[in-house]
Amino acid sequence: MPSPLVYFQIATADIEAARAFYGALFDRKFGEPAGRVAPIDAQGPGDFDVTGSLLRIRDGAMPFATPWFRVDDLWARFDRALALGAQVMVPIRQGGAEGPHSCLLRSPDGQTFGVVQA
Repeated sequence: MPSPLVYFQIATADIEAARAFYGALFDRKFGEPAGRVAPIDAQGPGDFDVTGSLLRIRDGAMPFATPWFRVDDLWARFDRALALGAQVMVPIRQGGAEGPHSCLLRSPDGQTFGVVQA
């Protein structure tokens, strides 16, 4: 089964400026920032309703965007990614006591992406 894109994160030092830009450009609505994160309301069609967030990073850090893909077997996909040349940015971990397991990887060409088993 293909692994769907289920989440994205746009990292920026200025969440308010990013909210203004993406909101004006794409007619997007944003949730209120909670700490370092501001959720992006999905607003998409039901068959393509990817959610995301803005992530506040320190001043001077390089902005980036991270796509997150959902898989059925995180451990098998993790091993496959390493065999294909990926590097581990954040090893497999569980989000909270009952949250999903996820990891953050870097592709051979330097792109960072997340993998989650929900």
